Amino acid sequence: MSSVSALTVSSFTLYCTHIGLFRMSVASLTGFLTLAFIIHALFYAAICTGWNRRLADPSMTMVQIINSILWMMFVLYFIDQVRGAVLVLFMIIFVFGIFRLRLAQFVGAALFTLLSYALVIALLAYNQPQSINVKIELLQWVLLAMVLPWFALIGAYISNIRSALRHKNKELETALATIEHLASHDELTGIANRRCFLDALRREQARVDREAQPFCLALFDLDFFKAINDLHGHSAGDKVLRTFAECVQKEVRKSDYFGRYGGEEFALLIVDAEIALASSILERIRTGIEEQAFPLVNRKVTASIGVAQYQPGETISNLINRADQALYAAKKGGRNCVKQAIDDTEEAGVIMALH
Repeated sequence: MSSVSALTVSSFTLYCTHIGLFRMSVASLTGFLTLAFIIHALFYAAICTGWNRRLADPSMTMVQIINSILWMMFVLYFIDQVRGAVLVLFMIIFVFGIFRLRLAQFVGAALFTLLSYALVIALLAYNQPQSINVKIELLQWVLLAMVLPWFALIGAYISNIRSALRHKNKELETALATIEHLASHDELTGIANRRCFLDALRREQARVDREAQPFCLALFDLDFFKAINDLHGHSAGDKVLRTFAECVQKEVRKSDYFGRYGGEEFALLIVDAEIALASSILERIRTGIEEQAFPLVNRKVTASIGVAQYQPGETISNLINRADQALYAAKKGGRNCVKQAIDDTEEAGVIMALH
């Protein structure tokens, strides 16, 4: 927008030169316009390269407005007869301040404009007395002095509204991010909640069905967790759950997905892994849990783990059911161990052998 405005003013001055209202040759004016183009190019380069982000105001609004005011003073000094009409162009310059400037900056820009215009009148009266009617110029200066402060007040008011709206939008974004986090994460442990974990499980199922890659689902259950709550209280139980979640998260791969399934049950999605690799990973996690200190309960905390490998085409509920059966086998087999699920083909073979 700044470039378009500059181009408009440049075209106007060139036309005035053409019809004899500008006291400068076309060649000289072209040189000054080239300088104006270079200055605009520097502003544009500062934005494109990101250099402007080092500044308090990355848009460089005040600097660009001051630059435009100075160029308008250049036009006012050399133009004849239509100087009063040119003053209207200051409104265009001040419009850009609405995007960013505060009231003090608007007032400062208005005062700078009035002082600069007063200097132009003085220079014209001294250097080009034949081209100026001082009384008319002073009247135009007074009119500009009446208009600019009101324009500054209105511009600052609109700018403040924009700033308040921008601040409210940031607060809303923060609030929405918090809501989204609470909707998808467990409040106690900070990891994914059941709904979020199941969504991740469905996405992984869809990916694996397309790409034919293996993945495994593991279910964890903290051994004798009810006894911890009964003996040490729910506050200690909550601390155990948080510590347990932190312990597991330190051991899982970045590509895997860990979540709280409910109560003292947790789930781990192990991607790109067959059941042998998954069992190895889970055994390392189980050992880490067993070695983890839980000061509030002053006892070892262990976990039983059941793991099942996804079979192409099976439902999520069937996969969860097989992992749950493996978890039940781990608890029945003495707890604090990892048990693998029997897939449907193996289970069918076992049933046929029994018959």
